[in-house]
Amino acid sequence: MATGGDVPHVMLVGQFPSGALENSYCAAFEELGWQVVKFDIMESVHRHVRAGHAGRFLTLFVPVEPWIRKASRELTLRVLDLEPQLVVTFGHYPIRVGALAQIRSSVPAKLVHVWPDTMVNWTTHLTACLPVYDLVATYSRATVPIFRDLGARAVAWIPLAGDPALHPKAEGSEVYPGKFAADVSFIGAWRPEREAVLSQLQGFDLKIWGPEWGRRCRHNRTILKAWQGCSLYGLDFARAVTGSKVSLNIIDPSNYPAANMRFFEIPVVGGLQVSSACPEMIELFRHGEHVFYYDRPAELQRHLETILVDDQLRERVAGAAHQKVLAEHTYLNRVRSLLRYLEGDTIEEESLPRTG
Repeated sequence: MATGGDVPHVMLVGQFPSGALENSYCAAFEELGWQVVKFDIMESVHRHVRAGHAGRFLTLFVPVEPWIRKASRELTLRVLDLEPQLVVTFGHYPIRVGALAQIRSSVPAKLVHVWPDTMVNWTTHLTACLPVYDLVATYSRATVPIFRDLGARAVAWIPLAGDPALHPKAEGSEVYPGKFAADVSFIGAWRPEREAVLSQLQGFDLKIWGPEWGRRCRHNRTILKAWQGCSLYGLDFARAVTGSKVSLNIIDPSNYPAANMRFFEIPVVGGLQVSSACPEMIELFRHGEHVFYYDRPAELQRHLETILVDDQLRERVAGAAHQKVLAEHTYLNRVRSLLRYLEGDTIEEESLPRTG
């Protein structure tokens, strides 16, 4: 998108803690030769908060317009100063539509919004912003027509992906099976639907990692026996996935029919995934070839009984999924798709992501 020999600049607007989606996009843009500038929108909001910790806590639940307006002004001034070719915003962070309109009217930057979440978390302030963006990149193909109906000018299906730098495959001396060894593992936050599924896996060597399980399941002996008391990140996540014969992905029902992050994180570290139904990925990741899908707990148990006794099957399917993610479903692939859409590729509702 840049001309001549100039290095193209992109500003990413969101939050940037370890493991954030924004950081994966940052690394991908940098790998493609872009100069990346990060703007932490919530850090900017918090600089204008009054009432100390109480004010910061309030911003978690209630948007305070004066603080948001000041942060949006700061964002606008940063963009006007930098004059990037591209501005990419993420998620449901509070940005005033007026700030985006001012940016559009002042610099020739393209504006993109990356939506990586269930529509349950969509907000009215984001709807107001939709017509100002050049492109909305949504993680779910089913939401493409919805975004158009809400007022988006252009929408592309750009799913989540795997990040081999964030979730490296545990190999050699990094493999530590003792603590993480299990027939079946689940890594993720508590949900009532997840508890219902995992509670029926009695008789399996099951380990559960993630927040809220101990507090939410105080009277569920099956869950408490399996819960390991903590969450896992980075290399420990990889060790737990590769240390278990099967890694479960029980997708939050509000994400249906799309894939969550875990759908790509399990294979990127080399794990064998058994996932709840995920219609948007079933053509790309085929049952029995890259992943195993289940619809009901009884079907899950039948899959596990077959998979756990077949070492060659697990190795073959896990290996095929790992190679497919590395080749076609990393954030480098996603950023390339995004840039191609901006450069004029036809955006079709039912098209698959451009991987290139």
